[in-house]
Amino acid sequence: MNSSAHPIDNQGNPIKNKYEIVPRYRTCQSFTRDGVDVYGLPVSSPADPLQKTFGQLAYYSNMGPINNAENRVVSDATTAIIGVHGSGRDAGTYLCALTATVADSFSDESFVKDTGLSQAKDKVLVVAPWFMAPEDNAPKSSSHFPCIQWDDRHPIPHTFRYGAESIPDANNNTISSFGAMDTLLEQLCDRINFPHLRRIIVVGHSAGGQFVQRWALSSNSYCFGVDGQFAHRWATKKDLPNVRVVVANPRSFAYLDSRRYFANSDESPNDDGVSPDKSEDNLTPFDQYQLRPPSAAEKSDCKEFNKYEWGLESNDQVPAPYVIKNVHQLIDHGDNIELFCRYSSRDIIYLSGQRDIEELGSQICHGKEDGYQGPSRRERSERFFASLQARGKEVEFCGRSDGGTTQIHDRKLVKNVGHDHALIFQSPEGIQAMFG
Repeated sequence: MNSSAHPIDNQGNPIKNKYEIVPRYRTCQSFTRDGVDVYGLPVSSPADPLQKTFGQLAYYSNMGPINNAENRVVSDATTAIIGVHGSGRDAGTYLCALTATVADSFSDESFVKDTGLSQAKDKVLVVAPWFMAPEDNAPKSSSHFPCIQWDDRHPIPHTFRYGAESIPDANNNTISSFGAMDTLLEQLCDRINFPHLRRIIVVGHSAGGQFVQRWALSSNSYCFGVDGQFAHRWATKKDLPNVRVVVANPRSFAYLDSRRYFANSDESPNDDGVSPDKSEDNLTPFDQYQLRPPSAAEKSDCKEFNKYEWGLESNDQVPAPYVIKNVHQLIDHGDNIELFCRYSSRDIIYLSGQRDIEELGSQICHGKEDGYQGPSRRERSERFFASLQARGKEVEFCGRSDGGTTQIHDRKLVKNVGHDHALIFQSPEGIQAMFG
């Protein structure tokens, strides 16, 4: 892993590639002769006052079922990683990539020394939830509760990524994909279940990156250690594992206010009158962009730019009652300080592939260039992260201002990598983001 090589085909001949070098990555070992089992985590509907189980969240695990009280191997875990798949819903490959990442991390002596990790002492549980769609053909289960599923086509593709409600069962029970994630997180941070767990890392790539960013923004789970109603009270829960969220290569972000980065002119020229270089080493020249709300003309051209899932305004076309309920109780008079304080207090790192620079067009105003978030995933990550820093400088940071610059979260650029979850996770930057 992490060595460089010219790619070759199955005949041993060099493959012509856009880049001179590409990283290698490790594959994982088979867990059993018959493959990897799919488990189910019991889930109840938030609308049910009795909190009765109505279905299961499907998941893979490198240590067996996490809700089996007799599984002592799992309960001895000291670190847990939850890996959220992308639009392909390939949860098994995320389990594979992350278990290989763990193996690489522990085999790196310098990293083990820097982080204090020890393979002899630390047991890492990897869980890969499967936000299943009807076309996935749910596996047979020993439980009489069915696997919960989400519509993958309506109202927009990959609805799990924005916290949509699951497909109702016969009794009209549903749960948001974010609510199901809360259930999984709270299973792990429960000290009765996992007495030795010190940290939980929730990582998502691509559509999974969209998922974890919006979930971290909207979740009220007590596992984050902060009261869900008022972040500034810092109602810290005692003896909880630290929860870190790693947002990797999402296609878009949910912004916390109505401002975006707009070019100062249509061409956004440099001082010498030349348009900015869009190479992989020079994307957003922030001195030529201004963080501001759109003008009336710009807004009329794209009325949906600040509706959920790209902003926080209600969106009838993308219904997400979990998000609207949890977010709107923290929005006050339009300045969103409560919400910003809670979000910025959470342990979040953004990962961006240096080569993830394909221009994708807009998810918001279809058929138009995306001047609201940026043309590529990497540039969208740069702009969103910069907006957090700008916001942090503007406010007294949750009543704790020391007069200096406030760093909001962290962001790492993964060298020589494009849109590939395994390469992102197993890169030095990815390993550092998760375990550092």
